[in-house]
Amino acid sequence: MKFEIAPKSTEIEANWHDARLYCFALNIDGKTGWRLPTKEELNEIYESENDLEKSLYWSSTEFDTGGAWRQSFHFGFQANGYKDTNVYVRAIRSVI
Repeated sequence: MKFEIAPKSTEIEANWHDARLYCFALNIDGKTGWRLPTKEELNEIYESENDLEKSLYWSSTEFDTGGAWRQSFHFGFQANGYKDTNVYVRAIRSVI
């Protein structure tokens, strides 16, 4: 992984638009540059050891103008969902 996952304490439930804004504004101990993970990054998190326990998490990857991809951390599948639906959000940031 070439990214850092935000702490569990920062996890929220939000629609896709608010999720993107939340991640962008996140500042954790002076660390900025947080964002929603892509659907590929979410799947990588799913396949690794992680503390993501909720059912569905937003990715930044759009399906179309009204939908974006989500990852199930209970069952491992990815599916598109309406952007106005509230699901869980965990930010990541790229590290070098």
